[in-house]
Amino acid sequence: MSSWNARRRLITAALVAVVVLGAAAVGVWLAVRDDANPQALRIEGEGPEVGSVPDDGGAPPGAPGVGTAWTVSADGRSFQDESGRPVLVRGDSPWSLLTDLSSEEIRDYLAAREEQGFNALLVSLLGATGNGGPSDSGATVDDVSPFLDGDVTRLNPEYWDHVHAAVAAASEHGVTMFLYPVDGWTIGTSFVPRSIDECRTYGAEVGARLADLSNIVWVTGGDYFPVTNEPEDGSDVDRCFDAVREGLDTAVERPFSIQLGYDKSVSTDNPFWRPRVDWNFVYTYFPTYRAVLDAVEAAPSIPAVMGEGNYEGENNQPETPPTTDETIRRQVLWAMTSGACGAFFGTDDWEFLPGWETRLDSSGAHAAATALDVVEEFAWWRLWPDTDDPLVTSGRGTLLTDDAPTDVLDNDYVTAALTPDGSQALVYVPSTRTITVDRARLAPDLRARWIDPASGVEAPAGDGPTYTTPGPNSDGATDWLLAFDGAA
Repeated sequence: MSSWNARRRLITAALVAVVVLGAAAVGVWLAVRDDANPQALRIEGEGPEVGSVPDDGGAPPGAPGVGTAWTVSADGRSFQDESGRPVLVRGDSPWSLLTDLSSEEIRDYLAAREEQGFNALLVSLLGATGNGGPSDSGATVDDVSPFLDGDVTRLNPEYWDHVHAAVAAASEHGVTMFLYPVDGWTIGTSFVPRSIDECRTYGAEVGARLADLSNIVWVTGGDYFPVTNEPEDGSDVDRCFDAVREGLDTAVERPFSIQLGYDKSVSTDNPFWRPRVDWNFVYTYFPTYRAVLDAVEAAPSIPAVMGEGNYEGENNQPETPPTTDETIRRQVLWAMTSGACGAFFGTDDWEFLPGWETRLDSSGAHAAATALDVVEEFAWWRLWPDTDDPLVTSGRGTLLTDDAPTDVLDNDYVTAALTPDGSQALVYVPSTRTITVDRARLAPDLRARWIDPASGVEAPAGDGPTYTTPGPNSDGATDWLLAFDGAA
């Protein structure tokens, strides 16, 4: 979420943290943070059972959420809404929304993103300096703490009423919240459990407080690197995160996943998490098609979401080109022509830097939204990546086959996807060239057209089988989408 240099500074600062909690009246609980790695938390002892937390009133009264309730489709390819219609994830990443902004500011933010066509937000439920929050105590900007006396089993009603109101407001704006109940920055800082049972109890309490709201998808991890010699068994932190998941499910079961660490990761890469996730969070600073293709090949099939790439205003790989609107388009369109069911966009204002209000209408936000607008015109949930049976037979460029650091603008491989019946196809061509298409793999008499991904404006493409990009697009770059659909 932050630039590499900023991440390194945050990690260095976190390395000095050692958290030790001693004896309590009901037993000996211990949470030890390894000073060699802030995410190597050891959680020992026993804590209270789920349901043993004092009743502090529960969720505030109010009507159930009216936002989109997303579940995984029967074929495992996408999310769907209450009526079973596929939902294209059009995401934004305001990580510290709940701790940095007032309720009024949150509503303004939601209104702006709704107007721009975003329908999903990645947000941390707890704050820490590492995820953009005001402090490592987890308190909001007006000093409201999430827990009473730091006890993760005693939720502060004032804080969680604020959370509930924000999620309900998102529902009113048609936004689904991808919420992190705990992440790689808050474990051991604002969230210090004294046992695995406390992790489970926390999840159950949070789930109960938000049970009346339908517009929630769960995700955990963040910039998270499991520290264990037995990946299949998981670390103490893995088991805490999983206990939180189990607790959440005691209220309402919702889709769940984990975001592992950079520079490239897919949720199902990790053997502990592979059987536990309902969708794949794809995280990469490299050309996105490679990681998305890895995620799509996971068995059984689960939705692959391009969850995080390079953010507008940041450069996540030193000595490489800055993140531009073209970078953002490539990340989105490579993902969508490689089998993803949506993509998240992000800016340097994930931590709400001064003046963030003036930058909501950024060119990067428009670049991401316009690219997704173009894709949404097609049966994107039926498009399958063109790998084994090549639709594009020449001019594709160099396919990345390893995870060597590669900037998004330093590779221009052509990706393509088509429906099983050949009635639609999308080909993303990142730079000037001529490609050859095997039209025998498509339904007969389809029209071919070039679409400018920066504006959505179309240009005729001819009958093929060779197609040459039309020149600079409206952004001055040379990336284009070649689309096949409908009668010629």
